[in-house]
Amino acid sequence: MLGKETRARILEAAKKAFSEKGFDGVSVDEIAKRAGVRKALIYYYFPSKEILFEEVWKNALNELEKYLFGEVKNENVYIRKIKRFLRAYVNFVTSRSVLNKIIEKEKASIMDTSGETWERLKERYRDFIKRVAQLIEEGKRRNYVHEDIDSRAAAELIVNSIGEVPKDENTLRSIQTMILRGLLKFSGEP
Repeated sequence: MLGKETRARILEAAKKAFSEKGFDGVSVDEIAKRAGVRKALIYYYFPSKEILFEEVWKNALNELEKYLFGEVKNENVYIRKIKRFLRAYVNFVTSRSVLNKIIEKEKASIMDTSGETWERLKERYRDFIKRVAQLIEEGKRRNYVHEDIDSRAAAELIVNSIGEVPKDENTLRSIQTMILRGLLKFSGEP
């Protein structure tokens, strides 16, 4: 087995295990068994369970960002952009549940845990929130979003309300509509 393939198998096994049981509920032994490798090989690629989790966490957020912001990067009309962004977020939550579970299951514990690795995890999550807040700021600059809205708080609301609710499509669509009504001065196209 080639090095890249082995590393990828370990990451895939860890991703599934962390999404099902969370960081504290999974042992390196279990990840090794799922990946079909010896425990020592995991430590060869990842010096600790925390470092392995960090890689899984970063990959999950990277994929989420790529998906969300990829959907809106060429959209110039802000109202369509924010609607596409929210629709993409709903689609991500419903179609990529393993990644979403990792983010949602571990977000609170990451924010409450200290240590060098955990600080990097917090910073990566904060960077994601900043990107969402920048999208809200763009709407404020273009006079589509209410100027008195705190962009960071709105970003947290979007991320938390879409990511953590029951994953049925109707509930998610209703939340999307409520977010739009709260953010936008008007909902029609310019």
